[in-house]
Amino acid sequence: MLVGCDLNTADQAKLRQLSRGNWAAGRYEAAIQDAWAALRLGPQDLASKVLLTSLLHRYPRSIEPDKRSDLIQLLQDREIDPDDVSLAGWVLILRDASWESASENEEFETLAARLDDDELCQALLREAPVHVRAAERRLIKVRRWLLLSGQWRRYRRLLDALAIQATLNGGAWPFDETERALLDESPGLPIVAAYLPVRDSAPSSCAGDVVEEPVARTVAADYERWPYPAWQRVTARHRRRLPDDIRALDPDGPDCIPVDGKILVAGCGTGKEAAVFALTYPDSAITAIDVSKSSLRYARRQCTALGIPGIRFLNLDLHNVSELNDQFDVISCTGVLHHLPDPELGWAALRAVLRPGGVMAIKVYSRIGYPNIAAEPTLISDLTCGPVNDDMLRRVRQRLMDRSDSTIARSIINTTDFGTLAGTRDLVLHTQVQLFDVPRISRALDNLGLRLLSFSLPRPDARTRYDKMFPHDPMHRDVESWAKFEENEPNIFRSMYEFVCRAPTAG
Repeated sequence: MLVGCDLNTADQAKLRQLSRGNWAAGRYEAAIQDAWAALRLGPQDLASKVLLTSLLHRYPRSIEPDKRSDLIQLLQDREIDPDDVSLAGWVLILRDASWESASENEEFETLAARLDDDELCQALLREAPVHVRAAERRLIKVRRWLLLSGQWRRYRRLLDALAIQATLNGGAWPFDETERALLDESPGLPIVAAYLPVRDSAPSSCAGDVVEEPVARTVAADYERWPYPAWQRVTARHRRRLPDDIRALDPDGPDCIPVDGKILVAGCGTGKEAAVFALTYPDSAITAIDVSKSSLRYARRQCTALGIPGIRFLNLDLHNVSELNDQFDVISCTGVLHHLPDPELGWAALRAVLRPGGVMAIKVYSRIGYPNIAAEPTLISDLTCGPVNDDMLRRVRQRLMDRSDSTIARSIINTTDFGTLAGTRDLVLHTQVQLFDVPRISRALDNLGLRLLSFSLPRPDARTRYDKMFPHDPMHRDVESWAKFEENEPNIFRSMYEFVCRAPTAG
């Protein structure tokens, strides 16, 4: 008989199962209620926290007023990525009508006092970039009032939180010439940090020195200036065995992936994905390569701060990965191939160091789902004729936030990437972007001799819809079905295509 904490554990597992079932069936509110109930039975249970934060990230408007203290705990939880919780937090904050009315000095003073005192507002500003544009717009106005009125001295807690926010978002929030003049006039004032964060280090003077191709060198130089992505923590997962997860994807495939298999993260950027691998598969040997030294410094710093050891970070162009004189059981390449002049050539270089029977996890932009600003060429063209720098990126952000009449602008500003300066540069003004579709992926798999194991869908309810439409494809491997599914739901791969493929075994 189950007693005490064992009973709670069993009940939590049942509630999580109910939650996932409701999510798969599209019953989002019921799924979230079950997830909250599971967490109440054990607030430190990792599986319950992960499920709930995933749901809150997808459906932030479901948050209820009595969950303020719970949200603060999740925002500050070392096992949770605060980006997954912050959307729900700002939804809750913005339900207060005082945010809508902040237009006169007296109202700004009231709002500043609230921001200075409100624990949820403070946690949101200190833990994650603001990804809700309605909140950003109002915070920009409050910050301007603090500067122009000189009242920032009265709200030191708010000032400190805004300075932390500026560090998190890279100084992304726009400001006008009046503000610029005051900032330049007194560069030593504490409020300057709420506008222009101090960078940890200058971009490397030899940016791109491991890259030979001219366009790729420019891309490398951009990442030296704006390391990407910005992140604080990752949502933890229960430790798993690498071969078990591969076997679940390919139950009839070869059983050749060792527990201590070698994982390559190709184009690791600032190290977030490598950190996830290290936490999930602690027995594996992880190598992470990138062309940007600034990004690698960021990666090492973050992993050290979080106590994530054992990742080998190397400054290396993925085209030259053969220089490692090694082969890998798993290669992950997320959001990188579509930024290469010849994506298939870079993919082939990675394929050459994949061990027989090894697995590749790939993410590339969808031609249909990608919010392509090139489709509306006049939207920001007058702002981008000069060199790309922080001021220009802020002007671009302001323009896009002002153009609510543009479908492209709306789709861009509602992405998580738009919340930071580095993310804006990566999403809107990247030097090189090549878009994929399902036929292009299929051709590349054939040419490289790789077998598709599974396309991934972002949500359980989407997987349910796919399974109903294509019951003949339970393993999610039929490329024609995937092409039809995207035609039916063109926004389903709005972030990226995500799929896993495998090399044949030797002989």
